Amino acid sequence: MGTLNTSVGNVSMDENGVQLFICDGNDGYTLTYSGNTFAVVPDGDFPSAGSVTYIDGYFVVNQNSTGKFFISSINDGTAWNALDFATAESAPDVLRRPIRAVGQLWLFGSKSTEIWTNTGDSDFPFQKISGAEMAYGIMAPHTAVEHGGTVYWVGENDDGSGIVYRAKGFSPERVSTEAIEIRIREATEKENM
Repeated sequence: MGTLNTSVGNVSMDENGVQLFICDGNDGYTLTYSGNTFAVVPDGDFPSAGSVTYIDGYFVVNQNSTGKFFISSINDGTAWNALDFATAESAPDVLRRPIRAVGQLWLFGSKSTEIWTNTGDSDFPFQKISGAEMAYGIMAPHTAVEHGGTVYWVGENDDGSGIVYRAKGFSPERVSTEAIEIRIREATEKENM
């Protein structure tokens, strides 16, 4: 269908029923189903983005090397506004991965995680849920997945990294064994797991 601007690293994708949005770790692309057209996001307001998710009519991307996340125009991955962003603020770390899980927006940083919800506010629809933060981040951004009504990820915090967690409400619960954690720590490209 088309060519990405890079041939290295991970790619994330999500769709809204009209468009498939692809993020190659820097640029965004859309495949519009009706015309079967593939194009790089033409909007100059689109940030250098690490990954994408879709929730409640919005594509959401994290801006590389910052704590910011941006949202697209409603139901349109080709239109972005430089002012439609917020910052995960419970810890001063880099936002590595936004994902939609259990009906909420999970923002995984390097050392912390916040959970946001759609309030329907016309200025900016997402707001952090009070008390919904964890002092556990994500080591490998593409390990965050929703499964069985909860979220799993390979975590990282000030005490170390390489532990697989499952969210129990808004608390992390260790689910990996010591043997698995040793194997994860031995991986040479942990961020690309």
